Parts: sequence; C-alpha cells; structure tokens
Amino acid sequence: MPDAERSSIEIKVLLKNLDPTKPSIKHKDRLRRLNKFRNYVTAKPPPEFYDDDYPLMLLGSESPTAMEDEDLSNMTLYGLLRAAGCPSTDHKDSLKRSAR
Repeated sequence: MPDAERSSIEIKVLLKNLDPTKPSIKHKDRLRRLNKFRNYVTAKPPPEFYDDDYPLMLLGSESPTAMEDEDLSNMTLYGLLRAAGCPSTDHKDSLKRSAR
C-alpha cells in the first residue's frame, strides 16, 4: 500500500473515532486514537499525504473532499477543528478532555 493511501486510511479511522455523539467511543478511545495518529505523523521519515487529506482531516464531513466522495458523504466525520471545540457533558463551559 502506498504511503499516501495509508495516510488516508489513518485519517478516516481517526475521524470516525472522534465522534462525541457515539456512546461506545469513550475518552480513552479518543486519546488512544489521537496518540496513534500523532505517532504516525511524527515518524521519520514523515508520511506522505494527498492534497485532499488536509481539508478532510481538519473539517471532516464539512470538507469538499467528503462531500464529493460517495463513501464519505454517508459518514459523520468529526474533523480536528470540530473535535477541538466539543463541549464537555459533565462540566459546564468546558471542553471535552480529549479536546484540550
């Protein structure tokens, strides 16, 4: 599998696991996935990405990439920007711990 293909898969798996509306995905699962992705991105040599991966990673389902792709348009993907602004359900006026 080419390096850029693996990067696309890693991004999609990350974004699926950032969805705060799924009760099956807990805080530790989000952190584990974020750490795995960070380790993947900071590896030496750094991985290659397609140009379309950047907006998808940041915007999730709101990106043009997701809207134009038939498979991705049926998924709810939380981009990193959207996930970083998720409010906590336990603490008023706070963000989720994985968003900090």
